[in-house]
Amino acid sequence: MEQGHGTALRILCWELPRHGAAPGPTSHRPRRPHGARAASRTPAPHWLSRPRPICPRARPLCLAVSMVPPSLWFPLAMPRPALLLPPPLRRASSTAGPGRRLLLSTPIFYANGPPHIGHLYSALLADALHRHRGLRGAGPGRLSTGTDEHGLKIQQAAAAAGTSPPELCARISALFHQAFTQAAISFTDFIRTSEPRHCQAVCHFWAALQERGALYKGSYEGWYCTAEEGFLPESQLTERVDAQGNIHKVSMESGHEVHWTKEENYMFKLSAFQDPLQKWLRNNPRAISPEPFYQRVLCWLVEDLPDLSISRERSRLQWGIPVPSDSTQTIYVWVDALVNYLSVLGYPETHGEWWPAVHHVVGKDILKFHAVYWPALLMAAGLSPPERIFVHSHWTVRGQKMSKSLGNVIDPFACNERYTVDGFRYFLLRQGVPERDCDYYDEKVVKVLNSELADALGGLLNRSTAPGINPSNTYPCFSETCFPKVVDYRETEALGRAAAEDYELVVSVASLPLQVASYFEDFQIYKALECIALCVRQTNGFFQRHRPWKLDRKDPTEKMWLDTIIHVTLECLRVYGTLLQPVIPHIADKLLSRLAVEPEERKISSLTFLPRYNGKPCPFEGRQLGPDTGILFHRLEKSSQHQIENKKL
Repeated sequence: MEQGHGTALRILCWELPRHGAAPGPTSHRPRRPHGARAASRTPAPHWLSRPRPICPRARPLCLAVSMVPPSLWFPLAMPRPALLLPPPLRRASSTAGPGRRLLLSTPIFYANGPPHIGHLYSALLADALHRHRGLRGAGPGRLSTGTDEHGLKIQQAAAAAGTSPPELCARISALFHQAFTQAAISFTDFIRTSEPRHCQAVCHFWAALQERGALYKGSYEGWYCTAEEGFLPESQLTERVDAQGNIHKVSMESGHEVHWTKEENYMFKLSAFQDPLQKWLRNNPRAISPEPFYQRVLCWLVEDLPDLSISRERSRLQWGIPVPSDSTQTIYVWVDALVNYLSVLGYPETHGEWWPAVHHVVGKDILKFHAVYWPALLMAAGLSPPERIFVHSHWTVRGQKMSKSLGNVIDPFACNERYTVDGFRYFLLRQGVPERDCDYYDEKVVKVLNSELADALGGLLNRSTAPGINPSNTYPCFSETCFPKVVDYRETEALGRAAAEDYELVVSVASLPLQVASYFEDFQIYKALECIALCVRQTNGFFQRHRPWKLDRKDPTEKMWLDTIIHVTLECLRVYGTLLQPVIPHIADKLLSRLAVEPEERKISSLTFLPRYNGKPCPFEGRQLGPDTGILFHRLEKSSQHQIENKKL
């Protein structure tokens, strides 16, 4: 599994014609793909020529499939045992249930190059969800990530670099581990597909598929792209002349060269799982978020699902997990990679304690693998699909796709150094919108961080705790006389010194924890941060409107109002610091420590805003503030560079 701008799983190949179903009792007859030649020269049967309406939202179906009708397969194929039907699916339970276990996962990232911000974005989304869930006290949780280390691409890259695949993978995997550790990703499991525990899990999973009749052997041939780990149809190819005048066929999209390949491989009966997959999604409308991606998968499932090639000839691919009981075949890298979600849970011994309470965070480019192929494979192996799949889009750089050839691949190590770890975490989660691609450039990062972290949040903390405003350095008292509680501030005349806008602030901040939780639940972290930023601006307006620096502390009446202004401001800051912990953990810790909020008082589950307004005691009132450790977030200078280039391997 490889990360693109979000996550790119480079495999498979050709677009299939939309044919009617084959006659006869079987529902998994192989279909002829474009760009591949049947092993037999027998004319195609009549049922292959019947057109079928195309779903307008369907994408090209990239698969490696056999093309020979069943009557011609069996001289080439092993016996195909009857497929065991999948078990009844366990309905996904609510994520809000107290005490329940949950695994959050990132994709595992292909170990053929160093990490970039697309990889980091996937990890940050999963990390923020994991941290927020922990602060809610929702129950035991795990966060898994790691590297995908098998495949022909890595085998060839290692040879070109004069090293071995294990050495290359160890070096690249260490870079991912370092990048995620530096970025404060709170992973509990870092899986490498070259680990013995993973290889054992993959072999057991393969055996389960075989025992339940989900596999058979067949042959196919076509144009194979090593760089993309898959076959491509003629419609996606063009010709290119090299420096020596030789003509080569290449992929139109990537420019990578292709080679004609003929193989005999194991096939997975994906076609038998069309109805179970549709039923799974109909019964679980929240299984895939955001909604546009759910609809996309439903559209894919309207079309026929051809069977999948899930192995490669070992003579061509040695760097991979051998097919159990068949030393001539290597398990396809993407099947190998998907099983990592079971490996981290101790499959096949201890996974039952967690599965299927699993939420995958994936890029839109590997949606089909996670929302179609993976659930079908799980059903075939006797397991339920994961509870939820969260899908995000990609990052571009000044409107262009990140590319090594363009030199615009953004290095997360350099970004952390330039913007700080928390600063860059905040930018990606604040500006990243899962439903659409988002654009990165330095000026935007500087503007967002200076405005929202340095000026709005940091400035508010600095002003409300300054010695001139709060010389006692305490959490001052709240006065119900100055800020009385009202049923409806819009219909009540002012009884104290608070204005209508002040009551609006109280209402906004009081509702903020539930709003934020709802947005996290719906995989809209950027909206949660937007709500927090809006409240921070409101609080700055409150502080500026009442000008506490002009109030006379020696006057008892003025002092009560001054203390109330500071109390309300610090209460707002306490809420913001608590809710921002999943996004900017270091800055939030610094803010809460300045407010003297103890570690055990930082849970979202016990967060109560402005209790004195509701006539309840405030545990912070009169408490000495924590030490002043300086500016919360330093303003950034504009960079003369337009981008931060990726470090060389």
